[in-house]
Amino acid sequence: MVTEDEIISQYGKKYSAGDYVFKEGDPGEEMFIIHKGKINITKMTGDGEKTLVTLGSGDFFGEMAVIDKAPRSAGAVAAEDTICVVLNEDLFEQQMQRNAKIVKKIMKNMSARLRAMNEQLQMLTTKDYNMRVVNTLLLQVNKSGEGSTITLDSLVRQTGMDENRDKLDEILSAMAKAKVIAVSGDSILVSSSANIEKYKQYLEMKKAFGES
Repeated sequence: MVTEDEIISQYGKKYSAGDYVFKEGDPGEEMFIIHKGKINITKMTGDGEKTLVTLGSGDFFGEMAVIDKAPRSAGAVAAEDTICVVLNEDLFEQQMQRNAKIVKKIMKNMSARLRAMNEQLQMLTTKDYNMRVVNTLLLQVNKSGEGSTITLDSLVRQTGMDENRDKLDEILSAMAKAKVIAVSGDSILVSSSANIEKYKQYLEMKKAFGES
């Protein structure tokens, strides 16, 4: 039986923090499984390149281009020193034929990832910064559970508000005052999805009645 070390030795590739695995629009001939480290999946918007999601150990990416041979629909850059297992088309097809569980997992992950990317793109293109922040925090708590935390840097990347930090601080201050979140240093604690939903409804009502 082939060992994990042998797989990494034969198919593994190292990326330093900041290295591109591939850029949006590049031709795609390989998929990647993260053995160790983290990868940011990025997308170009009107405000520049934004991070849609950060993947970790055990996650895979790039499979869509292997299937349809289309250019990469998003970019992938190492968020930290990372090792990926690289599968070309032949190896990918072998795994698809031999392991039905992998096929099911890939299809399930592709569907979930497309939904998440669409939601993230909608948030990044809206000019309503309050909604950008609220929806990002709502996704966080739905993904990680009640009482989950997110770092300030991660929130900045996901909302695309790196050039609007003053506005972000203002929004977080208002949410903390409303006891929807708690800010401690660079960590933001999200109390619950119910509280975030109520705060979102409050913002929508303010907007509907023309309040700033």
